[in-house]
Amino acid sequence: MKKPAAYPRRLATFILAAAGAGFLYAGGPGVKEARAAECAAAARAAEAAKDAAKGEVAAMTLAKAPEKVADYAFNDPEGKPVSLSAFKGKTVLLNIWATWCAPCRAEMPELDKLQAELGSDKFQVVVVNVDTSRPERPKKFFEETGVKALALYTDPKANIFFELKQAGKALGLPVTLLIDPEGCQIGLMNGPAAWHSADAKGLVTKAMEAASK
Repeated sequence: MKKPAAYPRRLATFILAAAGAGFLYAGGPGVKEARAAECAAAARAAEAAKDAAKGEVAAMTLAKAPEKVADYAFNDPEGKPVSLSAFKGKTVLLNIWATWCAPCRAEMPELDKLQAELGSDKFQVVVVNVDTSRPERPKKFFEETGVKALALYTDPKANIFFELKQAGKALGLPVTLLIDPEGCQIGLMNGPAAWHSADAKGLVTKAMEAASK
């Protein structure tokens, strides 16, 4: 005589419980609320900078629901490993570029001027070069164009670009992210900009002030 099938019922209960757990861990209400809380400052910054994304920086897409940016790894000016988390506590304008990219070359002096004027313990322009051959090129380019305020960060394997591309953030070069002091994305731009223009400085200043409140 067969007994009632308790096993299928237990299995069904387990599957439902596992599905519920997966929902929570993969992005259920609790996770979404936690993400929103940790990126609340970035949300304020994006909202504050909304009207400033115009003119020379009209291509900046401000995040509607900011999330943490991956802790991308690259090399510091001495060639030692560093990651994005090293800049925690500052609003960061992260720019990925290469010497073979004409628009990148054109905007680098503008980024240098922006760093010279606004760089502080609250804000930093971080430019990461992704030339995969002839590592002397970016340094020589900096010297030839008189770039002095920017530190030369590098990623000779271009991993940061490929990771950004895989995440759907990078369409090509240059690509620039505006990141709040907690590492959350405020905005994203594909393509070059006049970064020392009044429009760009207004955007960065508004985002930085809102993020620090």
